[in-house]
Amino acid sequence: MTGRADTSNRLFDTMAIIGVGLIGGSLGMAARRRGLVGRVIGIGRSEQKLMRAKILAAIDDYTLEMGTGVSEADLVIICTPVRLVAPTLKVIAPFLKPGAVITDVGSTKREIVEQCEAVTPDGCFFVGGHPMAGSEQVGVEAAAHDLFVGATYVVTHSAHTDLSSLGQVAKFAEAVGADIEIMTPEEHDAAVAIISHLPHVMSGALLQTAEAAQRVSGKTFQLAAGSFRDLTRISASSPDIWRDICITNPDCIRDAIVRFQAYLDKFKAVLDARDEDGIRRFFEQASEIREAFVRIAK
Repeated sequence: MTGRADTSNRLFDTMAIIGVGLIGGSLGMAARRRGLVGRVIGIGRSEQKLMRAKILAAIDDYTLEMGTGVSEADLVIICTPVRLVAPTLKVIAPFLKPGAVITDVGSTKREIVEQCEAVTPDGCFFVGGHPMAGSEQVGVEAAAHDLFVGATYVVTHSAHTDLSSLGQVAKFAEAVGADIEIMTPEEHDAAVAIISHLPHVMSGALLQTAEAAQRVSGKTFQLAAGSFRDLTRISASSPDIWRDICITNPDCIRDAIVRFQAYLDKFKAVLDARDEDGIRRFFEQASEIREAFVRIAK
């Protein structure tokens, strides 16, 4: 069973995925099942992992050679860690066919887009992308054909973005079930610094605070329940991935930390003053914002 649909939905003849893990594998599964591409080529460093991806119907064929893998591709999706996206594009640039569209799935965009646009060969087109989906699990074993259904998929535009290629990437992202959001790389990085990157920093700080208290009392973690587990769940993610994300978006993350600290300082002030109304207003505002967010997100 290949999980293929009919060819009436085809957007590209050949798609190459560099890095067939959770995101790359899920994109391959979705594209094959929905008939969006004629052929999916997986590219990676481990033949065993690529064989597994083929068994799981994430790809049709695979190769360990990046140049060979991208040479026939109309769409190339680079699913490497963020700091490897531009170097990977530089390596494959001489092998890309004329008219090829290249995109990525990185969690930061400004640095990636700037560097990739600088190394994209004439006649080929780079469009930044970021599917806002995933889990703490890694590898193609965790991939799913419906991972992007209902998820937001950011497609970026800059002064140098080819609009036709942007439209192709956006159409592909929409075709795998995602909701498209088109924005500049700078807008993306400022937003994700608050809703994605800051929470990981907060989780790490909370865990280290709790661990320090555990060393003193020996009882802190024994009392930890659902809320603590929910708040710290994301810290199971790869430290290497989050190092690279922070290194490629430091200014926006720093700004988000400063803003967050200001609200903590505000709360600390009403707490020090034993200001019951102020404390209540702090949590009341948070509850109202949460309710509004849930309504918008539905």
